Amino acid sequence: MDKKETFGAEIAKQLPIKDIYQDLAHPALSEVGQALQGATRVALAPITALVWGYDKIAGYLDTAVPLYFERKKIKPENIVSPDPAVAVPLIEAMRYTSHKAELREMFVNLLGASMNSACIDEHPSFVEIIKQLSSDECKMLQALRTDDRRPMMKIRQELADGGELDVTPYFSDICYEANCQFPQKFPEYKDNLYRLGLIEVYYDRHLADGSYYQDLKNHPAYPQVIADDSIKLVERRSMYVLSEFGKKFCGVCME
Repeated sequence: MDKKETFGAEIAKQLPIKDIYQDLAHPALSEVGQALQGATRVALAPITALVWGYDKIAGYLDTAVPLYFERKKIKPENIVSPDPAVAVPLIEAMRYTSHKAELREMFVNLLGASMNSACIDEHPSFVEIIKQLSSDECKMLQALRTDDRRPMMKIRQELADGGELDVTPYFSDICYEANCQFPQKFPEYKDNLYRLGLIEVYYDRHLADGSYYQDLKNHPAYPQVIADDSIKLVERRSMYVLSEFGKKFCGVCME
């Protein structure tokens, strides 16, 4: 019995199987379960098609990686076996992320770089980073590659005691520029990219060129807040940049 089977058997021992069967047999749950069973099957059906098998991955890489070498003009003598620390988790991750074109391309670029003896910038951690990116965040990184210093703003309320209270989340137009599917989720995307070490965020600094911030204020999606004489609102300027680690990551994993 391998480790997975042993682990599964141990978990099975801990499950309250008798209680589960009793719950399923309960008339109320049975009625709900039957009503939802069809919808559940329909909702889950596409997932099986999205999970790639190793044969499909091998077939895809057999074409995609040589194309990568051709684009990068990598000489045949520089092609080596990839580091298993990169290749093995990468191929495993492709099983359930390959339906997303942005992630699929990043995996191919990373694998190709790991097979290029002249490349020294690839890192095993890049696999885990790609797995934790959304398609929108990939688009943001592409936009940051063209201009890696970006403005952002938020509206705050000045309090009587001298403190401040956030009225809006931070706003940046990068997600609109990059044609993200959910541009309003910029604050979440920003936090995730920062967590992964791909960007640096400076809440106490701003770009010297004020036109960047004027462009943000003129953007159609910029938050509109109505104030009165009893509420004093201020606009706080800040900025974020592609980190040095982020530049390495983008240089390896993006075209």
